[in-house]
Amino acid sequence: MTKNIIKQTKKIFFSISIILFFTACTDVDKTVGVDLIPDDELLMLVTDTIYPSVYNVTLDSVMTINLQYNSFGSYYDPVLGTTTAGMAFQIAPTTDSADFGTTHTVDSVVLTVNINDRTGEDAYNQTLKVYELDKRIYFDSVYYPTVNINAMINPIPVASMQYVRTPKDRWDTSDTIKIRLDNSIGEKLVAASADAMLYDSIDMFYDYFKGLYITADDVTPGLTGRMNRIPLNTLDINLSVYYKRDGKDTVINYWHYSTGYMASFTAVQHDYTTATHPLKVNSATLNDTSRTANLDSTLYIQGLFGVTPMMKIRKEDIQNWLTSKNLTREQLAISRVLLEFDVERFAGYELNKIATPIGLFYRTIQKISDTATVSYPHLAAITEINSTLFGGALNKTLYKYTMKITYDFTHIVKNMETSNSVIMYVSPYMQLTNSSYYGTTTYSYIENQTDMYQTLLKGTSSSQPPRLIITYAKPRY
Repeated sequence: MTKNIIKQTKKIFFSISIILFFTACTDVDKTVGVDLIPDDELLMLVTDTIYPSVYNVTLDSVMTINLQYNSFGSYYDPVLGTTTAGMAFQIAPTTDSADFGTTHTVDSVVLTVNINDRTGEDAYNQTLKVYELDKRIYFDSVYYPTVNINAMINPIPVASMQYVRTPKDRWDTSDTIKIRLDNSIGEKLVAASADAMLYDSIDMFYDYFKGLYITADDVTPGLTGRMNRIPLNTLDINLSVYYKRDGKDTVINYWHYSTGYMASFTAVQHDYTTATHPLKVNSATLNDTSRTANLDSTLYIQGLFGVTPMMKIRKEDIQNWLTSKNLTREQLAISRVLLEFDVERFAGYELNKIATPIGLFYRTIQKISDTATVSYPHLAAITEINSTLFGGALNKTLYKYTMKITYDFTHIVKNMETSNSVIMYVSPYMQLTNSSYYGTTTYSYIENQTDMYQTLLKGTSSSQPPRLIITYAKPRY
């Protein structure tokens, strides 16, 4: 009897082990949300599509102060036109005090800049120019890419040189440029020693020598040009003054440090009128967010703070959709919401310049009236911006970006009564960094914006417009 019980027990354990084995090997669908709402006698799962209005706007209100990377140069693209950028930066002496001797004569002044990457033609003969800043810049101030740099510099350049890059091999991406500046810069720095306090107080030194600005002449439309990128690590920018001190050859160095108290920013000018491609940016509709019809058929995501899609989810659009489905907000049980963009492809489209991944950034559920006088709200309160990927990777088979925005869309619907519309901006992910200046925390966005990426998406008036695919449960009655 006991033996039979033992045999039966072994059979039961064996059967349970087999079941657990196959259960463990089953490929379970881990999709969050869709299967959480039952499709039964009371509820039914439904998928609908809403087409929000999406506009082309310029990303001119994200500050460029103290970025991890800065760019200078001029680059032409037949779709996006001409982009010219420059970098303003402060320098400081490497010593707290300087002894220039009884007599001193400046021999030469050399600005050394390390470049870690570039976009464009290495063989392009680029004219680089360096200017002295006339106005002091501050580490804890706000500077936008559209800053009027001409109002901040002495219009006479202190250096001009031709720059043609000769890479060592196809894997060589870095380069070091040495630019000889006018001796007047060295004489000004040496003359500062007459005031002993200038080399003891960094604040007084910045008031005396405000910094430099490096840029390039605009590339001729039709030529590619080149955009150069500087990583702002310690020692990537160095100014050396070679002089004779009491008859002896001497050198004093000045550096730009990426952390601490030194300020830098990127200034950018975009000229879309030089574009020639049939899919070029329509300057007439750029930044016009008041349109409700005849929206652009092509959307653009452009690096260096250029054009970006702005999506407006309006209260009336959601309400009209609910009404057409005989639903109220209280009856709506959202399971999943996908935001999809199709890539606009054409001959010669360089896939290596496509931004991937992309995400959304926006203020915390903005309460913006459709009748507001400012159609494109500036993003001055940088700490209010949320930047999230939502899984927006590029599907290189379907050429489509898909983002899961279930939580945010649900939040929008929930807060419809307090917001006429919610505005989101489509861009490569931007990471928030912060740094401290005498106890004051400043914020800036880095990553991707210093790259010359180019992504074209199908727009609102195209055959495959941007869409919100909403899966939800509704009553069966």
